[in-house]
Amino acid sequence: KGLCPFHGEKTPSFMVHRAKQIWRCFGCGLGGDAFSFVSKLENIEFPEALELLARKAGVELTRAPGAAAAESGRSRLFRILELATKYYQEQLANSPLAANARAYVAKRAISPESVTTFKLGYALPEWDKLTVYLRNQGISPGDLIACGLSIKSERGPGLYDRFRDRLLFPIVDTQGRVVGFGGRTLDPAAKEAKYINSPQSPVYNKSLVLYNLDLARTAIREAGYAVLVEGYMDVIGSWQAGVKNVVASSGTALTLEQVQLLKRHTDSVRLTLDADQAGQDAFWRGLDVLIRQEFAISAIRLPFGKDPDECARQDPAAYQKAIVEAVPFGDYMFDIALSRFDKGALSGKKKIADYLLAVFDRFPNPIERDYYYKRIAEELGVSESAIRERQPHVARSVAEAGIVPTAEPAKPVLTRIELLTASLLALGLRFPEHLPWLFDNLEPTMIAGQVMERLYRQLLIYYTERHTIDLEGFESELVGERDLGALLATLQLQGEHEFASLSTGEASKEITRLTRDLKTTFTKAELKTLSSAIAEAERAGHAPDSALLERFAEVSRQLTQVQD
Repeated sequence: KGLCPFHGEKTPSFMVHRAKQIWRCFGCGLGGDAFSFVSKLENIEFPEALELLARKAGVELTRAPGAAAAESGRSRLFRILELATKYYQEQLANSPLAANARAYVAKRAISPESVTTFKLGYALPEWDKLTVYLRNQGISPGDLIACGLSIKSERGPGLYDRFRDRLLFPIVDTQGRVVGFGGRTLDPAAKEAKYINSPQSPVYNKSLVLYNLDLARTAIREAGYAVLVEGYMDVIGSWQAGVKNVVASSGTALTLEQVQLLKRHTDSVRLTLDADQAGQDAFWRGLDVLIRQEFAISAIRLPFGKDPDECARQDPAAYQKAIVEAVPFGDYMFDIALSRFDKGALSGKKKIADYLLAVFDRFPNPIERDYYYKRIAEELGVSESAIRERQPHVARSVAEAGIVPTAEPAKPVLTRIELLTASLLALGLRFPEHLPWLFDNLEPTMIAGQVMERLYRQLLIYYTERHTIDLEGFESELVGERDLGALLATLQLQGEHEFASLSTGEASKEITRLTRDLKTTFTKAELKTLSSAIAEAERAGHAPDSALLERFAEVSRQLTQVQD
């Protein structure tokens, strides 16, 4: 049992069953086998998960006789993106038309080693050079569009290159595969955006990728924290300055998925915080995600320069020192508030309190909130009770505090009957000696969900034929019915998760209570349905069907019996 890697939680609800080779999170509802786990964790499809696990296990994969040699869709796109990367690299290194790109690289002091490490390239200024090159390699127009490399012309059937006259930064996933590109214009007078990125594609989801994490993750684990910067050049400048544990959000707001990806390697980040960024929603929204996921956040105070890249290039030692001396986020926010507002004036005290309360109210840990509430009171020379009384009334807007709330991931919504059914069967499987009583007291029709009901009926048949419950024997009879086998394993995990601490006597009481609750809930739901049908008939001016009225009376009696 442990904390789920797919959603934020403080109490472990993620379980792995080694013998059955399955996993399940009872907080977010996800579950499956090793392949589904890797697929979800790495954002890859089953064939790629199979290949990755085969490499880890030292297993050589072979195709079945007659199997198509063609690549899967995603594998094909990865290959095309790798071809494009090498083409762009070749142009940057050797094309006469890339002279301005090479001059820019030299001007920004990007070393030849960094050009190679980060696979930098150049997109020629012509309209379709890459498209023609890849078409000559047998790549289809559909795949070029799917990769985000080419765009369909609005004036005809042709394609043209998405990136033209731009220095290109390949975006790589955690497995070292190019999934997209970021392109910087080299024309100071260009009307287009300075940077453009590849669009979303079957292999590139910007919310699931952190720039340079593939190269930085070992250094992050060794350092115990990640240096989080904004753009490609900040990463490269930091890397050249000896800061290897650096990643970037590529100029977009940090997403929950990116933060959870980072949390696999550390729960501590250091980043440059700008006092003038209070109005930048995207920046603060990303910061709020880090706060919500309870990261230890520190602020890097750059000694000079407008960004990490400039500081790192001018004085690597000073840049490294600033990172080492990064101050805790809370201290930094106090400094910002006290520099913006006059603590000596009553109006200033109120603004400082509101600003800091809006910030620290985002902290999910009550111990941290309590610490900072006390500190605000001490700093302003007011009572702690006054600060706490003010806290519920503070506006949490960007204008007043610079912090934007973020949405937590939605959990699957289950009906009460579904929840009771799952808990009841999980408890029965955890204490199979109580299943005969359950079979005598619960009709299969009350079990929610077709697969759940089928499993219950199969258990009932197995017991009726053998007058005993041997779960291993029962499981062996489910071979060929993968849905029932998977559900059985999941319910057994749930039983261990929810009821491991119960004695057999306590389990008997709990199974009785759950059965009564399920019957009550089921019967009330049926009564509600019948009542609606009767009311609908009356609204239509018809007398309700006699069978409907009889069933309503019968179910009403059943409810009374259950509740008694």
